[in-house]
Amino acid sequence: MDTSFILFSCFAFLSYFSAAFAGFGGVIIVLTLGAHLYPIKWMLPILLPLTLIANAYIFIRHHKYVDTSVLFKRILPFMGTGLVIGFTLFNLLHGELLRKAFGVLVILVAIRELINLIRGNQEKDLRLPRWLSTAYIFAAGLIHGVYASGGPVLVYTVNKMQLEKSVFRSTLSMVWLSMNIFLTASYAIAGKVNLESLKVSAYLMPSLIIGVLAGEILHQRIPERFFKIAVFVLLMLSGIFISLK
Repeated sequence: MDTSFILFSCFAFLSYFSAAFAGFGGVIIVLTLGAHLYPIKWMLPILLPLTLIANAYIFIRHHKYVDTSVLFKRILPFMGTGLVIGFTLFNLLHGELLRKAFGVLVILVAIRELINLIRGNQEKDLRLPRWLSTAYIFAAGLIHGVYASGGPVLVYTVNKMQLEKSVFRSTLSMVWLSMNIFLTASYAIAGKVNLESLKVSAYLMPSLIIGVLAGEILHQRIPERFFKIAVFVLLMLSGIFISLK
């Protein structure tokens, strides 16, 4: 338990706090900050089971808030299709310059939406047409397949649906839960998630528990408008993390 691991535990706390508070931002925060301390290949098998627990907790406790119509009709079919295509195109499209450009785009979009919210623009002016939100969800899957960073696009799109904050968080958490079940199982089958990695994961359990509890408390107490502002601040930070990753 050296200084580096204590700092890594603090990054994990921030990640799981974000996941419990807003329903996104988990792994990307700790991976980007933690990459200054440890290799990503070492971190992922340790973090995935913890992220799975965080998402499962939110789903089990708040499943009544999941908008199944949005989840099964608008998100999973189109994001899943984009994800498969993205995996297929990975070797053709993957590149540092494109990833950084995507991160900058996320930052700019988040700043624009923050300005709209602070100015008090009407909710109806912030909605996306159905066809455009579908295109964005497909793009989120495509980007996730290429860069494993499609979350910000999905968050932006789902936020435009003007869901109540608990519905927004629970529905997104169900999306990440579906993906993390697949990823964790894949890593376990490949032998990357094993007894040694799970021992390290156990050391991070306090960060997970405290982060989730703190995120839950803030989620319940923050007003709806400030929640939306916080979402776009986190989205802007995600863009920065993508650019730096």
